[in-house]
Amino acid sequence: MVLKTRYLLIALFAIVLFAACSKDEPELAAPSLSDIEIGSDNNKTGYAGGDIHIEAMITAPAKIASVKLSIHPETGTGWEFDSTYTEGFAGQLNAEFHKHIHIPVEAATGEYHLHFVVTDQKGKTVSLEEEIEIVLDPSLPDLSDFEVEVSSSGAELHVEGTISAPKKIAKVALEIHGGGWEKEFEYTDEAMVGKTSYDFHKHVSIADAPSGHYHVHFKIIDQAGKEREFEEHFDKP
Repeated sequence: MVLKTRYLLIALFAIVLFAACSKDEPELAAPSLSDIEIGSDNNKTGYAGGDIHIEAMITAPAKIASVKLSIHPETGTGWEFDSTYTEGFAGQLNAEFHKHIHIPVEAATGEYHLHFVVTDQKGKTVSLEEEIEIVLDPSLPDLSDFEVEVSSSGAELHVEGTISAPKKIAKVALEIHGGGWEKEFEYTDEAMVGKTSYDFHKHVSIADAPSGHYHVHFKIIDQAGKEREFEEHFDKP
């Protein structure tokens, strides 16, 4: 009986000690952000056909669960971005978020709202909201008088346009697709590479393409690594 009482007292003491220790455990702080930069030199500007870079240092005493970034127009319709990141972040106490978010060339320029949320493994969050502006980057490549036309035989596609590239042309990538058929072409003509302007004129073989509706993607890559894509379409009889 004495032995049982002793065991009972030890068990009760252990429970009380555990409860006291648990009670004394400090509550972990919510995540926090520092060294925030949105756009080059924190100018809060993104470029249609280019990107906007988002950078922040994340501290999460309870460890990161996810990072969510969303961008949408302030009013009306326009380009939207929404992505949740876990790879490289989940389970970390500290992490650097540094992403370059591509903005499509057709994105409407104007005022946008950016929302950045970090959630930790205890469900606590820290959020950042900023107003950003999307503008056209004058240093991006451009294409004017873009035309595509199928030859009378249907065997060739005539593609032409005038390229301007303030940072000089590196190459042109052409993609044609439709109805399950697809072909890609790349051009690095000596007469074109390194120029700031060029009259592009090619006849592309589409002899093996079946009749149907096709899209043409014309991408210009400059020597600074920036690129811009243009689209046209045609019907092959």
